[in-house]
Amino acid sequence: MTLRARIALPALLAAVTIPAIAFAQQAQTEPPGQPQTRSERRAERPKLSPQARAALQDGRFAMIREALKLNDAQRKLWEPVEAQMRAAAADRQNRREERRAGAAAEPSLPDRLDRASERMAKRAADMKAFAEVFKPFYASLSEEQKAVAGIVVRRGHFGGHRYGHRWAMQR
Repeated sequence: MTLRARIALPALLAAVTIPAIAFAQQAQTEPPGQPQTRSERRAERPKLSPQARAALQDGRFAMIREALKLNDAQRKLWEPVEAQMRAAAADRQNRREERRAGAAAEPSLPDRLDRASERMAKRAADMKAFAEVFKPFYASLSEEQKAVAGIVVRRGHFGGHRYGHRWAMQR
């Protein structure tokens, strides 16, 4: 290695490293007033009133009916599907409120595994009931309506699981 490379290389590394360290330290400190944890961010989020939640749900179902352009026979088959989805939403809200009420207690890992198992069994039973009412409705749709239904009737809004492989560790 030449003398110039021996001098230039450490100088170049220092010129790049020092600003990078300073930038990383600035990025680690949050601006004042910003929530630090997920629970703090969630606590700051405005809560929807039950009336607002119901209005959003009504609007979603009206959007689905309008997007699918259901005929009278299909509307009759849609009613149990909508009822099942409304029941699932009410059940999710109840579970959400129960979790908030019991948030102070720190359950052990075996307790969390038991609760996760119970939740999974309940979701499986709910999904089976939903599938039973959804199949006849879906069979009545045209091909174009089926394509639209795949977009507007999303599984994730019927109690979908959003946490991936971390299900057992949820509190």
